[in-house]
Amino acid sequence: MDIWLDAGLIDADTARRIREYEAERSRPLGLWSLIGLGALAIGLGIVSLVAANWEEIPGMVRLAVHLLLIAGISGGMYLLQPHKGFLGLYLKDVLLFILAVLGATFFGHLGQVYQTSSPLWQPMAIWLLLFSPLLLLVGRGWLISLLWIVALLGTGIAHWGWYAQQGGNLPSTYVAVITSLPVFALLLGMSLRNLSGREAFWNQVGQFALASFVTGVSVKLIADGVTIGGLFGSTGQAGEIAGLQLGLWSAAALLGYRLNRTATGISIAAILIAAALTSFVSSIAQSTEALGNAILFIIFWAAIGWSAIYSAWRNVFQVVVAIIALRLIFLSFELASDLLSSGLGLILAGIITIAIAIVAYRFSRAFAPARAAAVERDSSGDGR
Repeated sequence: MDIWLDAGLIDADTARRIREYEAERSRPLGLWSLIGLGALAIGLGIVSLVAANWEEIPGMVRLAVHLLLIAGISGGMYLLQPHKGFLGLYLKDVLLFILAVLGATFFGHLGQVYQTSSPLWQPMAIWLLLFSPLLLLVGRGWLISLLWIVALLGTGIAHWGWYAQQGGNLPSTYVAVITSLPVFALLLGMSLRNLSGREAFWNQVGQFALASFVTGVSVKLIADGVTIGGLFGSTGQAGEIAGLQLGLWSAAALLGYRLNRTATGISIAAILIAAALTSFVSSIAQSTEALGNAILFIIFWAAIGWSAIYSAWRNVFQVVVAIIALRLIFLSFELASDLLSSGLGLILAGIITIAIAIVAYRFSRAFAPARAAAVERDSSGDGR
């Protein structure tokens, strides 16, 4: 504040009003931290007491207490409903998270009491069906959006693992759909962010979905370069799956752009197209050649870097530069045949990494607009 005053950006009266505004809305973080530590201590004590006497407590009593906890948390959320601000919004999200976790553990508790067994994906799918409406209609913060994305992908992976254990090759369409779950979640977030009063929440859903999608594609590109067949077995099936993914992800890119015709929408569409093309080429090539697979990986991340520059995602661009630099360093080890070539490769990789960092820094300063300009461009719908 004083720096702004000295620079002449604001006057003394404006500074006073800002201080008064911030003082009225200040949060006693120290007090909340103590309350949180006390609540954590109480919770750990209760868990310890229950764990020590778990076998002595009748199953029906434990289930009843579990249901009472769920009912109590639900009642607490209902009582907080009229409240706004820190108490009404953030605490409700914490309670919603606890409620969802209690709901997930209830299925396992029920199976333990009645000695039942079922594939993991079944209780996860039931939980997802029951709690998704609540999480997506009430949630506001990153905690809930992350929980839902993890639950969605976890259910898909659990079903994939169970299905694979049944024997035989997995249907190509099935694999393409399961691996496209993050894309479907991304489109959901993009389509609902302007239709809901919780734009920040749906943006977070989309961000987590996009991050998980990029991670999955990166793992596939690396796996395809490690063993012939990559993640999906035979060459023919891998190519068929990649072809289906190419169609799905390209269609998603087009739909995403229509939903968000801004710099951000163009960047997301570019990432989806780059993922579809590099994944398709990797699956068709079925090569374990280190250099070729590293080039595909770097092309994919270079497309992400371009998208980050275009949409002024400065932090994302820095992560992209770091990942490409690390891939080059690993490539130097992959190409090294002895200690001498390894040392020379490391020296060369280090020089290239430093050069990339310098060029990336200058490039971002020259071409990445300031955050305010990027926000203004997105809000105006400029899709340059």
